[in-house]
Amino acid sequence: MVNLRQLGVRADLYGPTAQPLNKYDVVLHYSVIPTGMEFVREVKAEGKKLVLMPSLWWSKEPSQGEKNSAAAFFALADMIVFKSKSEFENVNAHVPVDQSKVAFCRWGADSCFEELISGDLFKQAYKVDDYLLSVGIIEERKNQLAAIHALRDSRIPLVFVGDYRDREYYEACVKAAPAHFKFLPYLAPKSEILRSAVRGCKAFIEVSLEPAGFSAFEAALARVPMVLSSGPWTQEHFGNELVHQVDPMSTESIQKGVEAALNTPVSPQLQRNVHNQYLMPQCLEPLVRVLRVRS
Repeated sequence: MVNLRQLGVRADLYGPTAQPLNKYDVVLHYSVIPTGMEFVREVKAEGKKLVLMPSLWWSKEPSQGEKNSAAAFFALADMIVFKSKSEFENVNAHVPVDQSKVAFCRWGADSCFEELISGDLFKQAYKVDDYLLSVGIIEERKNQLAAIHALRDSRIPLVFVGDYRDREYYEACVKAAPAHFKFLPYLAPKSEILRSAVRGCKAFIEVSLEPAGFSAFEAALARVPMVLSSGPWTQEHFGNELVHQVDPMSTESIQKGVEAALNTPVSPQLQRNVHNQYLMPQCLEPLVRVLRVRS
């Protein structure tokens, strides 16, 4: 909401403190989860423009129920906004999307991650020296367990920053990790301690089974080496040369990617590319144009 307001959009988070639905021109809905369908139908019954951001990525064949739910949301939406072409292609391969409704809007990171903050704050707070960093929710689709198995013999500890949804998966990660690996709680977005953690790491690691999160853009802005899962999303956003791409299902591939990251200088082009294309709030300007066009 803050980023949209910076671009001149009067935006509220819909909920108990919001105005009645009839006071708004457009509703931006962020998912295709079935529990949201009643609200979406209410939006359409009020004659309001519905802009849908499905936030979908299927790493395996979705169930018929998932496909039916997505199709129902797509049919009701006036516009469907995808954050990347690779996201659109992933969804469209399973549920055909009416291309006359499709718009693209890049997502990105805050410029505060470009600031030359010291990594010492994080190192001193958590008693670490050299470390690898993984940021985000600990869950099976993020594939942290594979990173642990691949790097358990590394002398450089892997530090995880983030909460968990699946306690069983989290406990499996903790059990598999060697004693020098660390699991730290949630750190506030854009906080000084989080920015220090990113800036001070030897390499940023995200070997998920879905596209990397916003933290990958933050790491790029902070000019740190990056190890990401290979695939169309990584290719679209970072190209072939600027990050170290690995097979997230291969222990050997992850090991080699981290080794390369630790021994290869970061290209300044990585930070420049993300600054030019994926910086908030500027990267949301295409979304603002979609919100302002009358249905």
